[in-house]
Amino acid sequence: MKLYRSALTIFMTVMALFSARAYDSIAFHCDSDTTDINTLLHAPELKEMTPENRLAFFAKNLVGGPSAIREEILDADTLLFTVNIHSFTPLSFISTCIALAQAYETSASPNWRDFADKYEAIMYKGGKSTDFMSRFLYPSDWIADNIFRGNVTDATQRLDGIEPRKKEKSIDYISDHRDAFKAFANQRNYDRLKMLEMGFRNHQIPFISNGNITNPARYKTVAKEGDIFFLLTPDFNLDSREMGILTWDGDKLMMIHMSPSKGQVTLEELPFDNYVKRNIKRIQGARIIRITK
Repeated sequence: MKLYRSALTIFMTVMALFSARAYDSIAFHCDSDTTDINTLLHAPELKEMTPENRLAFFAKNLVGGPSAIREEILDADTLLFTVNIHSFTPLSFISTCIALAQAYETSASPNWRDFADKYEAIMYKGGKSTDFMSRFLYPSDWIADNIFRGNVTDATQRLDGIEPRKKEKSIDYISDHRDAFKAFANQRNYDRLKMLEMGFRNHQIPFISNGNITNPARYKTVAKEGDIFFLLTPDFNLDSREMGILTWDGDKLMMIHMSPSKGQVTLEELPFDNYVKRNIKRIQGARIIRITK
């Protein structure tokens, strides 16, 4: 019995130390991040919602968050895993919403630690933040990795009544613009980027056409609250420039995204179909992703 108690004591001590150290390497964007995350996770209206509804709820509550593309991607050359609920890149905005929705499911009293665990599992390759190259630089990489690990599913090819198409692209936009990214002055980072891009040569991207998006009798009839969209770009070596989350406002399908023109998370005034119509020259269809239940 003494031996058992000693072993149990040692085990509990080790687990306590591990838990205490687990968050030592996390930085915080500001003093209110943990408080604001906890407040969001305990919103009373979440209780009656589906995961898709929660995803849209969190997206709406992040409207106004400014862009962090320059500090996190263009000017960064290292990685510091940061709990941040106040500024975003396009991919980190989507990842944050999914992480909040998943964190809510973890327990009866979820908190910012649950969010941090889920966010790392969604925002970094293989679910682990290690260095600059562990972050996702292309939406196609984020989609493939998160589908493989069960965080999301690709709904593009199974929307009732909509025949998907495929576009073939060799994605190497970042290496073609190497000078715009501080991290790739480092030759090792650049070599690893080139290896990543080799995996996306002749990449097949499923999408639904602009005609299906802008025709009210098509995509709107199968669209769901919380659909994640990726708008394909005509840039020959880039997959997507705009991405976000869809929400219903009555019979209008609205989009929440990191607006390229406004530089912040925005609930667009134009419905999704009208937005695509207005920007038809720079949009070549959409890929639709859904959170797993």
